[in-house]
Amino acid sequence: MSTQVNMKLCPNCQRPLAADAEEGSVCCASASRQWRCTQCAKVSEGFAFAYGRCPGCGGELVLPQASRIDHASALQAIRKAFEIELGGRAFYQRAAAESDDSALRDLFSRFALMEGEHMETLARRYHVDVPVPEPGFKAELAAIFGTVPNRPQDPESLFRIAIEMEQRAADFFAERSAQAGTGSSEQRLYRELAAEEIGHAQQLSAEYARWRVGKLGVSRADLLRPETPRTLTPVRLMNAAAVLLAHQDPQRTALRCGAQSTSYGALHEGVARAASVLRARGVALGERVAIRLPDGYDWVSAFLGTIWAGGVAVAVNPRIAQAEWSYILDEAGFHAILAESRDDTPAPWSERVVLLEDWRRAVARALPLGPEPMHPEAPAFWCHSSGTSGKPKAVVHAHRSARCVEQVSREALGVRADDRLFASSKLFFSYPLANSLFAGLKLGASVLLDPQWPTAQSVAATVQEQRATVLFSVPTLYRNLLREGLAPRIASAGVRLCVSAGEALPPSLRDAWREQTGLTIIDGYGASETQVLVMLDRGDGQGFRPTPGVEIEPLAQADVNAPTRLRIRAPTLALGYLDRPLAQAETFRDGAFCPADLFSRMPRVGAVPPQVGLRTSAGDAQATPASAGEVGATPALSGGLGALSPGAGTPGGWRFAGREDSLVKIGGRWVNLIELEEQLASASAAIVEAAAVCVPDADGVDAVALFYVTGDATAAAGAGTALREFAQNLPHHQRPRWLHSIAALPRGPTGKLQRRKLQELHATLG
Repeated sequence: MSTQVNMKLCPNCQRPLAADAEEGSVCCASASRQWRCTQCAKVSEGFAFAYGRCPGCGGELVLPQASRIDHASALQAIRKAFEIELGGRAFYQRAAAESDDSALRDLFSRFALMEGEHMETLARRYHVDVPVPEPGFKAELAAIFGTVPNRPQDPESLFRIAIEMEQRAADFFAERSAQAGTGSSEQRLYRELAAEEIGHAQQLSAEYARWRVGKLGVSRADLLRPETPRTLTPVRLMNAAAVLLAHQDPQRTALRCGAQSTSYGALHEGVARAASVLRARGVALGERVAIRLPDGYDWVSAFLGTIWAGGVAVAVNPRIAQAEWSYILDEAGFHAILAESRDDTPAPWSERVVLLEDWRRAVARALPLGPEPMHPEAPAFWCHSSGTSGKPKAVVHAHRSARCVEQVSREALGVRADDRLFASSKLFFSYPLANSLFAGLKLGASVLLDPQWPTAQSVAATVQEQRATVLFSVPTLYRNLLREGLAPRIASAGVRLCVSAGEALPPSLRDAWREQTGLTIIDGYGASETQVLVMLDRGDGQGFRPTPGVEIEPLAQADVNAPTRLRIRAPTLALGYLDRPLAQAETFRDGAFCPADLFSRMPRVGAVPPQVGLRTSAGDAQATPASAGEVGATPALSGGLGALSPGAGTPGGWRFAGREDSLVKIGGRWVNLIELEEQLASASAAIVEAAAVCVPDADGVDAVALFYVTGDATAAAGAGTALREFAQNLPHHQRPRWLHSIAALPRGPTGKLQRRKLQELHATLG
């Protein structure tokens, strides 16, 4: 039960008020946190600083004055700052990759992170995306910029290049500052940028001095491998891979992939052998290994083997675009990359690629290695966030998450050891990784894998051939199964439970699936940051309810039906993002996850109706177990099975209200783009799917543009006519101003709609 039943909250920031707080109490949550030093011009962020002085030089701190900056001058300065930071990060990453000295590798990796953090700060401050680095950066470019000779493998040369590179950047901005008008906003901007570069040069000089006397500073590995907290109770070390494979019958089938079947005993030994190979290749604790393979036994044994050896496993889409791959390579600094080819991996990373056939031979010869005991908070693996816009963020997960990764599947979904689990999405996506592979292994079930890219035909074939009983998929795939007449085959093959996640599940899709299969799709909500599904909607009219072990409350007090972000606490919550301090501060708050998705509270309910029956493999109904959770009359909902105790005081569930970028204001009225596109898609049976975006017209006034896909090109004109007629009955602010017929909606590798690409496409279509 929550202890905040009678607690008063601040109307401004929603934090609990002190018991003796008076009306009109002062709230500092929205106070400015940005200060500029009058002496060195460095910008510092924080509510207060010791004695009101700059932490760098001791100068007086003042609040920045809002004043107009000449756009052309500012643009030139900010672009130059990004050029310097991009070059600096590329140089540090290259130095880390090519150095033979482990201490220098850690040092330059840390400075690459520093440059990335500064670029993120600039991006947030000046409203621009961090530029994508070009592949093939040559270290001698940094030497030329720093006017220092480049001597490969010479640590002195690397330090001199780095220091001179930062100093020259500082001199450049200082020179521009002197040329700007005295006291002008341009001068302050240039001084601010110069101060950042001076700080970098000073840090490098200090590290250089330490290095020369053998006292190098804290390593990146230390930063990513937290120390054991100093408490009276010793921390119990663990290994996530060992936890997933513990206590299973070695004779039972763990993995099925086509004609290949792997027992738990064979998988256990294969993982231990894979760990032995990685250790022999020099993979130390906390070092990262990329798994860029199709789904299958090799993928699973290598991924778990990395964790088993104390490394950090990073799943990578084998079809990843070159620009994204280069970005991840530069960010991660992999010690080894397991792939089928090295052709699209640029130097120096191509030298770290281990080809699949070589890997298999090495694993076959290796002796098993025992699991490496790790701190529960130590990183075990990364997964990259599949956001709808921007660059992939590396989400860092700890070993502790393995302790209860199966809880949702066991208690909320009713998954058993005799189930055969199949996820249509690939394992580099956190949804199948956690809810099918991790949970399935922990429960002793059989996990079905398919190396080929998913289509409706391939999914139906795998379900039938492998006799899947639980299907994890996404709305797009469920829709395609219906379109191609394959849905009845899913039910007849023995599937008793269908789960959807990854994007919003339209009610019409759920209804059509139930009509054709007799099965209800359970809609799940989760994220790369939570691993597991933290809320479930069973299609019973009760909305989304928290899953076992999860606590959910609104980020801000909101009335029924008013959209709000949520604060989600889960035992599988990630440690955070790699090299994204600002994104981390925005998304991870007070030990909770606060996604950009919006939800609205449904009205309170009196009694909860019986749960929807779930088909078993034998075809009979299985009642969902009773909830293990309990909720009081508070805004927070605690985990149970998504069903709360009946009674007049039970709060309603949550209804998905879109992301912050899908809830837009047009003509002063809120428009939920997700609900609107569902309405418009019903205008014609020829419309397969539709997506709406908010775009400005020629006068800069926002309006709706609708993109729709039809079953064949000849149906597009008729669908367009039906859409126009249907739209005339909508309120004016909801009517699409533009209708675009396209062949397919742009989606990411996990099937998630990319609205930003639709906005870019609209700009070209007009």
